[in-house]
Amino acid sequence: MNQALISRRAFAFYSIGLLAWNRLAGVCAASVVPGTMPKEWPANAAKHQVVIRRDAKGKEQAAAIAAAEAARPSAETLRQAAEAGDRNDAPGLANPKEAKADDKAWWYREQLGIRIPCAITGDAVTYYSELVEKYGKQVVKRYTEPNSRVEYHASVKFHKQFKLADKTFNEVHVVTMKLTFDQNFAATTTEGMHFEKERLVVLDATGRVLHIAGDGPTETAILAM
Repeated sequence: MNQALISRRAFAFYSIGLLAWNRLAGVCAASVVPGTMPKEWPANAAKHQVVIRRDAKGKEQAAAIAAAEAARPSAETLRQAAEAGDRNDAPGLANPKEAKADDKAWWYREQLGIRIPCAITGDAVTYYSELVEKYGKQVVKRYTEPNSRVEYHASVKFHKQFKLADKTFNEVHVVTMKLTFDQNFAATTTEGMHFEKERLVVLDATGRVLHIAGDGPTETAILAM
């Protein structure tokens, strides 16, 4: 895991006054201050943010992003992701649940009742957006006020020649997609989650997908009391 990302997560968790955080192999453990009791928190949409950006100049670029978002991960990629597991899994904590692969699948497992993406697709963006919006409408009992955020950015660029690993593509549109999701005590009383996912899709002039990079397991950080 990137060291800067670890530090950023650690700082965010430390800033929660009621909790004392400890980091171990990507899984954060916390203890409640003795005598602290959960309180009821009213719905607060301001604590749950959805940020979606699709940077497209004209219909051609918009169509390229739409085609990239419609592209599904292969059944083999989904199977491999499900079998790979996550080095941050803590036995009895996250309760991973594998997904059943189908022609519409973009996720490969659930943790804390939340789908973990194998690929960034339009359906994935909709899922996390609706999830965060739902969190902003709920009244819950928690030790600290819950919060969540999803941020998605898609951009597209035309390349006369584009090289990726050992492959070379000519006259192509390259769509870059990035999705970041955070939730702290929104899904459950004592747990939180963070992950980042990136995807790159290469398309020809007709919008046909030539290559996809970035699909597969998503390293997911889980924190818990």
